Amino acid sequence: TRILFVNFGMDEAMHCLKIVNQLRDDGVGAELYPDSAKMKKQMAYADAKKIPYVALIGSEEMKKGEIAIKNMTTGEQSIVSLNELLHILK
Repeated sequence: TRILFVNFGMDEAMHCLKIVNQLRDDGVGAELYPDSAKMKKQMAYADAKKIPYVALIGSEEMKKGEIAIKNMTTGEQSIVSLNELLHILK
């Protein structure tokens, strides 16, 4: 898995699932955290599995069609489009 999508709730999860499927279709290992647990727990899961990136998509990002990603190694965060995300992950 190259990227974990944080689960903020049902609406966000459904939105993220579409992106996860697109990434998988392009050969990128991606997963959505199975439930809307606390952010700390989801980040700890990504850390434990050594997943290099975490995607955070809340209602604002959904409206704007953006993806907030965090590099788990450097802690750096940025806002990207799906195309930019594909470029980063490949």
